[in-house]
Amino acid sequence: MIRVILAGEGKNELGGFAVEPSFRDDNPEPGVVEALLRQVRPEGWKVVDAILWKNIPKLRVGIGGKGEELNVQRASHHAKKRGCEVFAFTRDRDGAKFALREEGIERAIEELTGSADQQPTVVGGVAVEKLESWLVAVAGHHGSEGMRRPHETLAELGINEKDTAAMVRLVEENGLTNIPADARSLRRWIERARRALGEPAPMRADSA
Repeated sequence: MIRVILAGEGKNELGGFAVEPSFRDDNPEPGVVEALLRQVRPEGWKVVDAILWKNIPKLRVGIGGKGEELNVQRASHHAKKRGCEVFAFTRDRDGAKFALREEGIERAIEELTGSADQQPTVVGGVAVEKLESWLVAVAGHHGSEGMRRPHETLAELGINEKDTAAMVRLVEENGLTNIPADARSLRRWIERARRALGEPAPMRADSA
């Protein structure tokens, strides 16, 4: 059984794992990150823990410094100490002004992927521009990365921006087959998930 640690910005990403361990249910409800991973590989792995992005700098992992690149390295090292094979996360870019956030995270992923032991495998990336953009793409809408208010498109689909359960249902009902080619950040994340979990999930044929 592959052991997975998640990281994300809040409940929509992490579901029931967004609360402190002492307050979690025995079987926490999934968030969007777990739901996406289940579409790649339904079984053979389990989530053992999750970290809110704002709490990553507080981890006691012996890695100093600051910034998004170091946050990824800290969280990955924490996952390794926990004996996990996969560290899966997403982080909102929140606009072109935060392009350095994306660059730092991608640099960290590249460095970790090229490390000697390659453990844990990193399934991560920046959602352009945010998690809601990814969900719009899952629903099959083109131009998701350029939408200024993707939550409004979700609202048209009957999904409130704080309704985690509805977001998870959207992923479960649509799967990964309708994601347009222009949802580049999401497609890159899914490819990383495929390599980490070892189970391919099809996407639409015109998405190359």
